[in-house]
Amino acid sequence: MRKVALFILLFTGFIHAQKDSTFVDNKYLEDQLYFNLTYIHMLNLPDRVSQSGFSFGLAGGFIKDFPLNAGRNVGLGAGIGYGFNNYYFNVELDAIDPSETDAIIKNNKIILHTVELPIELRFRNSTPLKYKFWRFYPGVKLAYVFANNTSFSRSADFDVSDIIDINQFIYGLTFSAGYNKWNLHLYYGLNDLFNETELNDYQINISDFRIGLIFYIF
Repeated sequence: MRKVALFILLFTGFIHAQKDSTFVDNKYLEDQLYFNLTYIHMLNLPDRVSQSGFSFGLAGGFIKDFPLNAGRNVGLGAGIGYGFNNYYFNVELDAIDPSETDAIIKNNKIILHTVELPIELRFRNSTPLKYKFWRFYPGVKLAYVFANNTSFSRSADFDVSDIIDINQFIYGLTFSAGYNKWNLHLYYGLNDLFNETELNDYQINISDFRIGLIFYIF
């Protein structure tokens, strides 16, 4: 009798263990680390400004997921990250005597270091047991420029801040779509990267369009 009772206890424990091992988490979240690499195309360039060299951007951070329906295949993502955007273009100096034919800056480089806040409306076909899925994430990205670096080749001495005034706040529309970790990423800037200054008689209302890849890591 004792052997029967012991067998029943062991069997019951085994059944409970099996149930625990097949437990499905219906409250799962798609919290993710992200990393993206993009090519930058500068928009709205004035006639005397052109893009030169290969402009690119790097960014990475964390996105918190907030499901919006019971199936958890629609959600809102909000995150924080770091952005590194490298712009190459030339700028002509109106402050220099026009008779100086070599007064054009060439091979300019401006690097913006930003704290970025991505917000995404998330559509996906994920399930509690499906970790590889298709996604469609339209959204917006806000960025604060906390530092910048400039490198200009020029024939005359000048203060960069006299020619270009860098906006501290940048924002634009984003779109990410793909499967699993490989996803297309687009960004369309809605405001100007730089402002005109008193030493320039034309406006530098440049925005940017970025295209590349974004990786979501669980």
